[in-house]
Amino acid sequence: MARFSLGPKASDWFIAVYLTITLGLRFILEPQLQGYYIISLGLGLFALLFLWALIKSKILRPTYFGFFPESPQKS
Repeated sequence: MARFSLGPKASDWFIAVYLTITLGLRFILEPQLQGYYIISLGLGLFALLFLWALIKSKILRPTYFGFFPESPQKS
């Protein structure tokens, strides 16, 4: 069964764009929440949880722009 997986460079760029967009949306949404910062914090935690799930399921295989290269897979 072939699973969908992005390559290391595509994963790095997807994560960078995803984090930038979610942070931008939180900055836009924050004034509309009128001081309910816990909602913004919850949205941010959910966004990070979603990203973590993509990495754990090996859909994303980041190398963090070469800082942490992929280790060889054990058979």
